[in-house]
Order: sequence, then C-alpha cells, then structure tokens
Amino acid sequence: MIAERARLINGAYVVSDALATVLSLALAYILRGVVPGDSMPFLSGSLPPFAWYLPVLACILLVWPLVFYALGLYGRQGRTLNSETSVILVAVGIAGLLLIAFIFTARQQFISRPVIVAFLLLDFVLVVGLRRMVRGLLLDGGEPRRVLVAGGAVEARGAAALVHSHRDWGLEVAGLVTDGRWQDEGHSDFPVLGAYDDLLRLVQEQHAAEVLIAPATGQLGDLHDIAGVIAKLEEQGTMVRLAMNFLPRSISRLSFDQLGEDFPLLTFSNTPGNEVLLAVRRVADVIIAMALLVLLCPLLLAIAVGVKLASPGPVLFRQVRCGLHGRRFTFLKFRTMRTDAERLKPLLEPFNEMDGPAFKMTNDPRVFPFGGFLRRTSLDELPQLWNILRGDMSFVGPRPSVVDEVNQYEPWQRRRLSMKPGLTCLWQISGRNELTFDEWMRLDLEYIDNWSLWLDIKIAFKTIPAVLLGRGAR
Repeated sequence: MIAERARLINGAYVVSDALATVLSLALAYILRGVVPGDSMPFLSGSLPPFAWYLPVLACILLVWPLVFYALGLYGRQGRTLNSETSVILVAVGIAGLLLIAFIFTARQQFISRPVIVAFLLLDFVLVVGLRRMVRGLLLDGGEPRRVLVAGGAVEARGAAALVHSHRDWGLEVAGLVTDGRWQDEGHSDFPVLGAYDDLLRLVQEQHAAEVLIAPATGQLGDLHDIAGVIAKLEEQGTMVRLAMNFLPRSISRLSFDQLGEDFPLLTFSNTPGNEVLLAVRRVADVIIAMALLVLLCPLLLAIAVGVKLASPGPVLFRQVRCGLHGRRFTFLKFRTMRTDAERLKPLLEPFNEMDGPAFKMTNDPRVFPFGGFLRRTSLDELPQLWNILRGDMSFVGPRPSVVDEVNQYEPWQRRRLSMKPGLTCLWQISGRNELTFDEWMRLDLEYIDNWSLWLDIKIAFKTIPAVLLGRGAR
C-alpha cells in the first residue's frame, strides 16, 4: 500500500531532481550573463563559455543523487511535505559544500562564485517545487485510493488511523468492517459499515481498491472462516492485505523474502540491511583510508621512529580481536606499553576502573611516556587505517573487543557484533572511558538501531574535537 506508492514517487523524484538540478545550473549561468558586471562590482570579470562548466555539471550529477539518497530523500515512506523540505535544504547544503571542495581541488578557478551561489538557491527552490508538482500529478491530482479496514475493534481502528496518517500518499479510509464481535460504539473517527460477511458488497459500494485485515489479538483462527471471502475478493481484483499484528512483539524489523520460486520467508532483523548504503560506506572507507595512508606517511614514520627510540620492542602492537559476527582479525596499533604488558595484566586487575569485562586504568604503569602521549592524542590508532582498507573495520562502528571480553558478554551485549567494528563510534564522542561498561554497550546498540550514512558523518565530525580535547582518553 505504502511501498508501491513510495516506489512510484521515488522514481519520479529521481527524474525531477535531476531535471531541477540541471535547469538550476543553466538558469544561474544565464542570470550571471544577463546582469552587467559594471553594475555590481562583485560580478566583475568575464563569464567563460558554458562548456567549461561541464566538469562541474558531471560532479553535480554524481554527488547530488548520492547525498539525497544518503539522507533518505529516495527511501523514506510517508514523509510529509514540510519535513521533506527541511531535509532537502540540508541535502543541498551538504552537496554544495562537496561541490565547492571539488572546484578547489580540481583547480577550476574560472568557475563564477555568483553562479554557484545562484545555482544552490535555485536548486533548492526548483527541487521543492518539482517534487510538489510530482505529488500533485501522481497522487493528489487523481482519485484517492480507498481502503476498507476490517478486524478487531482496537486493531482495525489503529490500522485505519495509520492509513489516514498517510493520506499525503493518496490513501483514504473508506470505512471499518467488524469481525462480528463489536459494533460502532460512537467514538470512532471512521464509520463502521458492516461485518466480514458484508465485505464483497461493501467493496463495490465504497469503490474500495483494497481491504486491510487487522485481526484481533488471539483471534487468528478467524482468518480460516473468511478464507472464502478473501478468495472472492482476489478473484474480482480487490487487493487484500493482512496486518502482522498477531506476531509476537519484536525489536527486529520484519521483511518478506523468497528462497527459490515457492519458498516464502518472513525475516526478522534488527541490524542494518540496506546493501546499497553499506556498499557506499565500504567504498568511502577504502577511498578515505587510502588517501589518509598516503598523506600521513611522514607522520606514521615519525611515530614509528619515536616508539622504537622510546621503548625496545616492535613498533606495532598486534592483537586478535572480534570483528563482524565475531570473526577474528589481527588488530593493529602503535605500541604504547612495554612488551610484557599482557603478562602483567593479571597483577593489575585489582586496579581496574571499568566494570564488566573491559580493563581500563589511569596511569597504567605498563605505558611508557611517549606511549602515553600517543594514547591521549589517539595517534596510536592510526595503523587501523590498514584494518579499514583490508575490510576488517570501518571508520565508524562499535570498537573491536578482545576475545576474552567477548566471551564474557551477556546475550544482549553480543548484538554489538552484528555491525562491522570501527575506528570511532558514539562511545568515542560520549566520554569514552568515563562511561560504565553497560553504558558503552547500550551506546553501541543505539548506533546499530539508528544507523545511517548521515549518522556516520555526524559521528566522524564530532570525533575531531573529542580527540583534540582528549575527553576520556587513558
């Protein structure tokens, strides 16, 4: 009901957004050419041919859809026009910053700054305007899709209210149909038109396109009694939908899939499952990690020399840790402790300042002075760029735990292993070692439950001041 309409609208949005963006750049260029430079000093200078702007246009056509998709402008179902407008403003702002970064990086100095400013303003206005036209043409301009809602008293009214809340998508509640156990009690926002036996007649009278059945809790057996009615509704071309409210409450998201041609599956999942967004994140991880490894080569070499001079032993600390779904991988850091640190750890257990299986200690005697500086500045984490490049880690995600700690996790804590570990996460920007172990675990689960590319970007930017100020670092 909602999903089909969302696909229709999203497809039209992709086309209208691309049209609005190209048109905005052309209009901005034309307006800059029309306004004489001598009338406004900041517009002085000749305007190059539009063909010179083609690399900029190519960047726009690549960046704009990715940013819009990452912010949910092609995936969120049932978003109202007002909330959509505010997200478009943010998306155009972020995409504009990326465009300006491209112009400076590619040394496109001939690009007119007034043209770019006018383009961004026009793009916001035209994207919003064309999206409203799309909704008007595809939804509001036609007859609404009328839905009969049948089932138990509480369940049917709740489902009807939900359908009504999506009226922006062209949906309309035609009325309620009872399961025979209740009647109109006078405090419903929608009229009660009859019972299950009246469905065939009511569909014709109300010109309903769909019937949504929300059975009363514990009364799933009623569906067997109306199986014949459902078959007749299907036969006459009326779509029938069954609410899954009879399933037990779950923290997972439900989705339907199919294995082979005739083996339907109902999937319970409480982890991010959008393969496209996860692939975009992986590509970004590889590109950024490669760039940082090249740019930071002098710094990495200097730190390696410092570690070697400050303490005898290897430059890198290698440790087996648990990654995605508990898979083991070799975790890399610059060594900040003496070489026998693991052997001395049991002697320091009485001084552990963290609850749970994690071990943290202020002024740990195993840390040598230069290692302490690396820890406070988080420079010891830089070798993990190689872990990110290999695919063991991502830039943002729950911090990878050692195997002994994971073996002591409670069942609810193991869910943090359902996301690829990262260099930084909510824990990193929320106090780090100042938090209790349970708070740390719950922050990781909060991140998993609310994951999006936009959340990753926000965490990455908030990590910078947290690292510079050394909040919670030990």
